[in-house]
Amino acid sequence: MKVLAICFLLANVLFVQAKLTPKHFKVSGKGGLTIKSELFVEKQDILDVEAPQDRDVFEINTDDSLRDGDIFTVSTYNTLVDETKHWDTKSIPVTYAPDLNLEAIATIEEARREYEMRTCLSFVDRTTEENYIYFDALSGCYSSVGQVGGPQTISIGNGCEKMSVVQHEIMHALGIYHEQSRTDRDDYVTIELDNVDSGKEHNFNSYSYDVVDDRRVPYDYNSVMHYSDTSFSSNGEPTIVTKDPAFQDVIGQRRTFSVGDVTKISRMYQCTEPLRVSYSCNFEDESVCGYVQDTTDDTDWLRYTIGESPIVTSNVPDTDGTSGTSGSGSYMLFDSNTALNSAANMQTMRLKSNVAQQCLEFSYYMDLTSTSPATLRVYVATIDSSTGEITQLGSPVATLSGDHETYWNVERLTISAPAEYKLVFVANSGGQAADAIAVDDITVLDKPCETGYFVINNYAELIASSSPGDYLYSPVMYTDDGYAYQIKVYPVGSSSSNGDYMAMYYYVALGVNDDKLKWPFYDRFIKMSVVDQGADALTRMNQFSNYMTGPDAGSWDQPTSARNSGYGYSKFMKVSDIVGTRHFSKHNSLMISVEVTDMTSWAASRMVDQEVKRPPSSMMLTRTVNEDDRQPIFEPCVHNDDVDTVSESKAIALAAITGSIVFVLMLFVLIGFHFQNQKHFSRVVNALIRREKASPPDYKGACYSREGHVNFSVDIDKK
Repeated sequence: MKVLAICFLLANVLFVQAKLTPKHFKVSGKGGLTIKSELFVEKQDILDVEAPQDRDVFEINTDDSLRDGDIFTVSTYNTLVDETKHWDTKSIPVTYAPDLNLEAIATIEEARREYEMRTCLSFVDRTTEENYIYFDALSGCYSSVGQVGGPQTISIGNGCEKMSVVQHEIMHALGIYHEQSRTDRDDYVTIELDNVDSGKEHNFNSYSYDVVDDRRVPYDYNSVMHYSDTSFSSNGEPTIVTKDPAFQDVIGQRRTFSVGDVTKISRMYQCTEPLRVSYSCNFEDESVCGYVQDTTDDTDWLRYTIGESPIVTSNVPDTDGTSGTSGSGSYMLFDSNTALNSAANMQTMRLKSNVAQQCLEFSYYMDLTSTSPATLRVYVATIDSSTGEITQLGSPVATLSGDHETYWNVERLTISAPAEYKLVFVANSGGQAADAIAVDDITVLDKPCETGYFVINNYAELIASSSPGDYLYSPVMYTDDGYAYQIKVYPVGSSSSNGDYMAMYYYVALGVNDDKLKWPFYDRFIKMSVVDQGADALTRMNQFSNYMTGPDAGSWDQPTSARNSGYGYSKFMKVSDIVGTRHFSKHNSLMISVEVTDMTSWAASRMVDQEVKRPPSSMMLTRTVNEDDRQPIFEPCVHNDDVDTVSESKAIALAAITGSIVFVLMLFVLIGFHFQNQKHFSRVVNALIRREKASPPDYKGACYSREGHVNFSVDIDKK
């Protein structure tokens, strides 16, 4: 009867979800959506709860037996130099403990993907391998250094559920010590032992070249493996002082890999290039990254170098999309002044991908006259695998029009490109001599884009005119499965007591799909980020925080008014970090990105099997490599971005399929009573359940382009 109940539960879930597919909404128009000053007012609502603030690994861990704060000491002494302690494979098996919480799983999945994005290493699901990593939720965040043999525990305990923490602990497992443990560390930092907790001094040991190898990487203040400046402090004063003061506030970052981290891993494991493919071009080089002009169109795109190229019209941008620095940089310009009523096509060299979905991002500038019909279209073109010639252009994945004033804007969207393809940028003139269209910073990453994003322009003026308690809301955005949400931002704090910090909260909002959705909005992984807008999207270090939705905290029921109460962070990020570090502010604008990951399939898989198994919607590589010709093999993916619901006939068909599945499993239940060996019968039924769970009907269409992004300006004349 237990199996029968599970079968009916699965059938019901499949039928309900078959009736709903999401629709994405994009806000566009002149200058994006403008939030007027009357909406920027004193705080009016009370936040019921706030998510806990992030703590570093060494604040979470309390076990004094851990060496160097988060290293589990085992009988074998593991070192970077001893290559017998390196893993002998680039595909390292992993598995999850049955009681590992959903937030930990979500962050581990993220970290696994980032390793594929930046290195040649993958962390694959274990089958029968003898040596593997076992992720568990013990008391703290810790790992052994190097491979120890057999099941090797990495603890991602309470408070450790953050992608960068997982990256950090996996680097230990690969054989990498903390950065300040290097032999040469005293040339770069000073350890202030007088400020260290009594009995914790051993956490600041350094190791000789007989033990560790820096892999010819210069001392890396940005490393995710570096202690923060107050780690193990007894009095709040620094325990580490950088000899170059510029790096005092840099050490201890927990955002993601640094370039030095990736270099170390790559040299240890002899990586030539990452598993996932990325492309980036900012047109600073005269080769324009291999972009070529279509000889069959009317005119060409021009590489425009500020301060060097002839001025073709007065309204071309005087900054590029890359740096935002006035008077320097290059971009590609469509000159309508000399190309009235014409079109220009620009295409990339042959590109490749190893996954089914990619994130395409580019900067664009469209300063058009109010009546101009000029457009910028982007295509993903299919090509001949032998000649590279375009065989099919298809429909545009992005079409931009209208006056966007004198701003560089960002377009980010998820595409499903073939294994080999070209991007084509097509500008069509509106017949207006004063139009200006430019493109810069084109990036393709081998992963889906985050769920949504929005841009706040004139951010320096916004900070200057804000007081603690002042806030703004983002426009309404939608998750991939159709739930509406908004982000609330306090530029200089939600109250005077935290005025040095930007505060940020996630709100469930009224949406067009609410009556068709399942409530409450539980088991979703929410990640909010202030985006590092550096030119190389692959090496950006976004400032982020995350949490899971659930009954413990937050308001996740169906909204009955404009939005529920918010849940987030009162000290999300220091205001000084936003304006003074990396490229969080570029072109005087701030980009905020939101990722909402549905973890309900993980929760369901546990209910059925009591084991943590990967549900069908994996974040890992979906294309495999044929060893004979090294050509990617992949399954095509169909988009349904503009459909609210599947057809009635499809829903009926899917219901019939699931009903048949239930009937077959019930038949096995009846036949099972004739099995003399009940244990064998149990194994057969469980195997069938696992097989069905691993390959369910394709009812959701997992390849939605994650549009739903918005740009908006903040118009502040006077509060």
